[in-house]
Amino acid sequence: MSTAVRRLRSVALVCIVAVGLLLVSSPTATGHAVLVSTSPADGSTVATLPAEVVMTFNENVTTPAYVVVEAPDGTKVTSGEARTDGTAVRAPLDDAGIAGEYRASYRVVSADGHPITGSVYFTVSQGRTVEKTRDDQGADDASFVHEHRAHFLWGAAGVVAAAALLLWPRRREDKEEE
Repeated sequence: MSTAVRRLRSVALVCIVAVGLLLVSSPTATGHAVLVSTSPADGSTVATLPAEVVMTFNENVTTPAYVVVEAPDGTKVTSGEARTDGTAVRAPLDDAGIAGEYRASYRVVSADGHPITGSVYFTVSQGRTVEKTRDDQGADDASFVHEHRAHFLWGAAGVVAAAALLLWPRRREDKEEE
């Protein structure tokens, strides 16, 4: 095998490994919408449940958009369908008169077609007290693998391609020796 061919293979290998590393280590979906604020704000305390919850994203979101607001006992207080208005999603609420921590979960579609999910929490200070029966465990866990599955696939493809390029010259040399 000539030196020029080996150099060319080395350069190709370095390029493939570099692209694979970039794909694997790229930040999370920079082209997708990101929740930038909510009303009521995440972690805030309000006296009574507002008439609506508003979620604002950094870029336009499209329909369908889903928002579910739950009281501490799991009672759903969302009273209608969520409406999108450019970067904002609004969902009307019915006040159940329950004090405690509420969870507002959302699922919207970015302008690029990628679904975005998450939850925010706020506390209502006035109203009757109920036992918290809503399960908040795992509310946001499913999204990590889902959001990064393309990165995992590209990384695996890069590793396979790099391994093939590394092993290919050896196999060819073995055949030539026979």
